[in-house]
Amino acid sequence: MPGREDRCIICGEPKRGLAVREDYQIRTIRWFKKNVTRNERGYSLVVCKGCYPKYRKAKDSYNKKQGIYLGIGVLFAFFLGAFSGSNILPAIAFGAVVIVFMYALAQLSYMPDLVTKREGKKEKRHGG
Repeated sequence: MPGREDRCIICGEPKRGLAVREDYQIRTIRWFKKNVTRNERGYSLVVCKGCYPKYRKAKDSYNKKQGIYLGIGVLFAFFLGAFSGSNILPAIAFGAVVIVFMYALAQLSYMPDLVTKREGKKEKRHGG
């Protein structure tokens, strides 16, 4: 959006950089800050050039944790269902809760994607 100050999500400084994609997690955080804490500043989120290596490391770590946590949740749900005997429906329900919990744990290290060049061109063409 025009008029927004660019802020790096890693160092927090007002700098220009690669734009962060506005996904549902960021929209949820913005909604919470606007409606609950009344502290939404409306910054345009970026990753500055100096912080890109830190961002890449954090993004790779987040992706790895997301896969590992979901895998552990699915394995736990599978074994729970396999060894539940005649109580299969409660085991499936509890297994689904475990999978959701493990996914939520992965979100503690959330790191958003960056806007690609193709998306940036589309925004300029259609969003202007």
